[in-house]
Amino acid sequence: MRLFKNFVFIVLLFFLMSCREKSITADADKINMDSLRAEMALDSSLYKWEEGKIVVNWKDLIDIKFVRKADSLLDSVDIPQFTDKVKAIHGREVIMEGFYIPVEETGDENIVILSAYPYSQCFFCGQAGVESIVDVLIKEALPPIKTDTKVRFSGTFKTNADDFDYLIYLLEEAKYLPSRR
Repeated sequence: MRLFKNFVFIVLLFFLMSCREKSITADADKINMDSLRAEMALDSSLYKWEEGKIVVNWKDLIDIKFVRKADSLLDSVDIPQFTDKVKAIHGREVIMEGFYIPVEETGDENIVILSAYPYSQCFFCGQAGVESIVDVLIKEALPPIKTDTKVRFSGTFKTNADDFDYLIYLLEEAKYLPSRR
């Protein structure tokens, strides 16, 4: 009888140990799958590349939906619902080209606007939506640039759904790229 109890104890112990190993392995596989998913979230074939950076297509940014949510301060707000293609470039180095719009009224020389459209058709004139402009947070002073000049910047692309001090798209640590003539 004692031999049988020892045998059952050993089998039970072995069974519990093997379940524990499977659990650890499953957790490790989940962690590996999560990091793999994060890496695979960017299908590089969907983007144009230049100098190892994604060249952002305005059509991708403009393809967006908004969901209206109640807000205690503003009554209600429209929250952007970014597409997977746009979410995939969040935090990545990109190049953006658009029309230069200075915003002196902010008092911050380190922020300018990049627009998909010239000033006469842009968000500020009611001809387009907020999805057609990007806050560009520049690293270095810019040379003199006229409004509506087509310019290029490189920097880290960010989506923004909850900080109402900024637009829904940001280009951080942005660097002005001189014309490629």
